[in-house]
Amino acid sequence: MKPVRVVVVGGGFAGLRCLGLLRRGSSALALTLVDPSPESVFRPLLPDVIAGKIALRRLLLPLDPFCARNRAEFVKEAAERTEGEEIVLASGRRLPFDQLVVACGASPAFFGNDAAREIAFPLYSAADAARLLRRTEDVIVSGRPHSFVVVGGGYTGLEAATALAWRIRRRVPPDRRGNFAVRIVELAPRILGRLPDRFALPAARAAVRLGVEISTGARIGSVSPDAIEIDGRRSGDFTLVWSAGVAAEAFAGRIDSPRDRQGRLLVGPDLRLPGRKNVYALGDCAAFADGKEVLRMAVQFSRGEGEAAARNILRQVRGEDSLPFRPRDLGWLIPVASWRAWGEVLGLPVGGRLGALFHYAMCVHRTHRLADRIGIAGDLLRALFRGAP
Repeated sequence: MKPVRVVVVGGGFAGLRCLGLLRRGSSALALTLVDPSPESVFRPLLPDVIAGKIALRRLLLPLDPFCARNRAEFVKEAAERTEGEEIVLASGRRLPFDQLVVACGASPAFFGNDAAREIAFPLYSAADAARLLRRTEDVIVSGRPHSFVVVGGGYTGLEAATALAWRIRRRVPPDRRGNFAVRIVELAPRILGRLPDRFALPAARAAVRLGVEISTGARIGSVSPDAIEIDGRRSGDFTLVWSAGVAAEAFAGRIDSPRDRQGRLLVGPDLRLPGRKNVYALGDCAAFADGKEVLRMAVQFSRGEGEAAARNILRQVRGEDSLPFRPRDLGWLIPVASWRAWGEVLGLPVGGRLGALFHYAMCVHRTHRLADRIGIAGDLLRALFRGAP
């Protein structure tokens, strides 16, 4: 009897959790992981890399050894599309599957602004973090007047802006800090617009105390390598940091199945695509409705979906019915670089330094390897005891 072939597309939180639990549940499955990147990155702590609190290497999980431990084939290629019961890779290679797990995640959305796409610095991958870190250091070393323009006043924009401001404070003497500006540009009337005032306002105030300028109701005009236009005013000597939103990866968009406005695949109660008995969608590329609301993109839900999909695939292999996914919301936190965070934990509001403690504790807990957990905790303690700039 041939083993059941399970192909997981995407080496993020959902895909890796699913693959690992599938191997634990059955030694007979033929597992394959498809991802163009050689490593998985712990994305929630990327702003802390920019701030200078954590070394980037702590956040990287090499996929080759992970797959070797789980007796899975690792295919370091991009998945292009599905054709029947096969995945077509960028090289043209075809991978047949009996069960497919689509967990390819999301990527920055530029909403047709190709000029911004060409010069922007997103903060969504390890390569993004390394590139922005090099740029920031080059700017600081040059000493010339420079502006960091962060487009988007959501979670990522706030974290990126405060991380940049924190790094500038740590690296630049007080008499030269005036040469550098960090500015959030947000089209909406305020940043963190979807959050209640009791969380959004103190987070915004903390950003301002770090020296971040917040421009709301503002529009980006023409963009070129030499200048950017904001509300009709042009300025040069800038770095464009893009955090204006994300959309599902292109592979998810090429699957013939209903999607939401972000391109996320709509899934049923058991995380399968409508009418597809052997195709699951998980994590940031999937839209799961818990009641009337679609689950937000969050690590806890990606991991939970990975667990639920693995359980259901194993049940299918045994000839049993699948079970619905029951998400558990432990809470959310919006951190700023000054060791503070605001949000909810187990339904209770938290803020300030206690919020930051919860944020970092959960991040350390969810990191894949013990060595990285110890390394991250050590880096954070060293950064904390260096004191505020």
